[in-house]
Amino acid sequence: MTAVARGSRSRCLAGDQGVALRALRAAAENYAARGWPVLPGPVCDGLTTWDPVGFELLGGRESTVSRSEATVDRRVVSEWWSVHRQAILAPVGEHFDVLRAPTHLGWRALAAFDGGRPLGPMALSPHGAFFFVEPGTCGGRELAAGVEALSPGDLVVLPPSRVVAGVVWWRISPADREELGDGAGIAGKLAELSGESA
Repeated sequence: MTAVARGSRSRCLAGDQGVALRALRAAAENYAARGWPVLPGPVCDGLTTWDPVGFELLGGRESTVSRSEATVDRRVVSEWWSVHRQAILAPVGEHFDVLRAPTHLGWRALAAFDGGRPLGPMALSPHGAFFFVEPGTCGGRELAAGVEALSPGDLVVLPPSRVVAGVVWWRISPADREELGDGAGIAGKLAELSGESA
């Protein structure tokens, strides 16, 4: 059943037990089993992100519960994703750090390392390439233009979440690459590649 609020762009997908909802719940449970605490984010229709219960507009990386509630409890995670197709969010800093780069630089780094080390898991979204790296391995470095190290406590959107303009997906998934990446090595390569294209 689909309830509509704030016009056709904002839809509450309550009761949706479709493929996307099951995929999100399974992914969130897998992250929790990996030891990555997760949080439910907003629902996205491709144009707007909003709270599925209150319908207030939210940013793409805003949680619908307090950040302090991030959990690996599978029962809680299953409940959160039992009704709404909400984005999966995870806090940065304790279990992994994240480097975000422009998509073109992300692809070039992937090719430069031939998909191997020092790369770890790597996600792609309409907003760039996201490298999941060991905590503390990219701090204090000067980063290339357009490259950002997410701050501890920031929330990152995990696949297969829907975001404005598309879907977040793994190019190298944590299931295929258990080890996190080397932030210093990746940041250095991104700087080198950025310099070459300048």
